[in-house]
Amino acid sequence: MIWERSGNTYYAAIQGADAAIAFYLIVEPIPSGEWDWTAWRPGDDMAAHGVAQTVQDAMKQAETFAAA
Repeated sequence: MIWERSGNTYYAAIQGADAAIAFYLIVEPIPSGEWDWTAWRPGDDMAAHGVAQTVQDAMKQAETFAAA
């Protein structure tokens, strides 16, 4: 998984077998010092998100959700 960075925000896209984007992932800091992660499918109203103590944990949680 390759994560890109823009300022303090990290983002990634997961391609499916047909090369179309299957999931978008984003991780960003929140005022508490923790990291919020969000994962969603293009065109789908459902998204998942959570909070982690570190940016690495947030990335792993987002990737785990998208792989499920």
